[in-house]
Amino acid sequence: MAYLCAMKKVLTIAFWATFIGTIPAQPSVHTVSLVECLDMALENSAQIKKARLDRQGFELRLRESRSAAYPQINAGVRYEYAPVLPTQLLPGELFGQADGTYIPVQFNRPWQFTGTVTVEQQIYNESLFRGIPAINAGRSISDLLINRTEEEVLYNTATVFYQTLQMEQLLRSVNANLEKLVALQRIAELQLENGYAIPTDVKRIRVARTNLETQRQNLLAAIASLRQALQYLCGVPYDEVFEPAEEMANPAADSLRWQSLNFEPETTTDHLLLLRNLELNRIQTRSLWAQGLPSLSAYATGAFQAWRDDANIFDTDSRWYGAAAFGLKIDIPIFDGFRRIRKVRLLKLDAQKLNEDLRQLDEAKMLEFIQAREQLENALLALQTQSDNVALAREITDKLMLQYKEGVMSLTDLLNSQTALTEAETNYWQQVFAYKLAVLKLLKASGKLDELKK
Repeated sequence: MAYLCAMKKVLTIAFWATFIGTIPAQPSVHTVSLVECLDMALENSAQIKKARLDRQGFELRLRESRSAAYPQINAGVRYEYAPVLPTQLLPGELFGQADGTYIPVQFNRPWQFTGTVTVEQQIYNESLFRGIPAINAGRSISDLLINRTEEEVLYNTATVFYQTLQMEQLLRSVNANLEKLVALQRIAELQLENGYAIPTDVKRIRVARTNLETQRQNLLAAIASLRQALQYLCGVPYDEVFEPAEEMANPAADSLRWQSLNFEPETTTDHLLLLRNLELNRIQTRSLWAQGLPSLSAYATGAFQAWRDDANIFDTDSRWYGAAAFGLKIDIPIFDGFRRIRKVRLLKLDAQKLNEDLRQLDEAKMLEFIQAREQLENALLALQTQSDNVALAREITDKLMLQYKEGVMSLTDLLNSQTALTEAETNYWQQVFAYKLAVLKLLKASGKLDELKK
């Protein structure tokens, strides 16, 4: 008996182990908050990675431009054969001939080997020295471009995040109303069986239920699309279940924090970027003017040569001849066809456009900030109104449901109140998203999108 009981336990355990092994593994649900979502987007964004690669490229180009300040060393070797040697004319009086006569003479030998080494070092070049401040300006521009890219990623990711939450909340509302209609349909069918209702009532409930189910399917498709977009922005694999989550019981709880924001145009990334471009423009202008000044450099040259009658250039019985020279070289630009002056004029025009862009940017940012703040205040008022409207619609619907169950209320009034409740809840969650979007616009206008991560 004990043996049979033991065998029964073993078989039971084996059965459940086999059964559990056949159950497909459920994908893990990845729940993320807004801050986590933004961190993943900043870490995995292809745009930010490209901006950082551009920053590395700038450093490489910077090192390339610095190479002009280092010694320039060049070497060359030439090995040639001349089947016909060049002819030169010597005055005939050198060889006792009459004045005005010339004697043709061929110098050198058919085979020639020449090697040269040249070293040149810049000593004074005002244009090169004036370009050194452009290094810091260029680095600042690269860093600001990265910051602007990060701001775009933060704004786009937060927008999709809140859109997803909005759709999910609408889905919850639709599911709740759908459950009420299912229960109402059961009541109407029961009343129909007992002769207290007519078939049209049941059909009207079915129509309302079908409409909600269609709305539910549309919401499911929209949520799936938004989640995929969010996964793309965050760099999360599509086969992973991605669940954005945030406390939405009081979506405007942080309103005082955003209403206290101040606008400081000189701290925005776009403003700083234009200032750095103006600085770089001034540096380039000074550098162009300096190109008209003389430059001083030192040089040294060494060479060795050999001439042969045959191809055996390395014949040890023949001599090699060397040469060397060193000195200073001054380059004095005199006339370049007005090229430099015209380039300076173009840079000055660019500076005027940058100044105009800076003025327009500050005005546009101020307008954007004012409109975003007004939009935030209007969104808060509308949100409170919609919240009260939802509470009132829900209260009316619950009362009419009780009266319909008691037989003192018509189905038409109940369905109308149910439809009004659905519309009120839809408007409420749309207004929640409008509030969140107004916050994002306010932060973007003030250049403080990084506040989302705090």
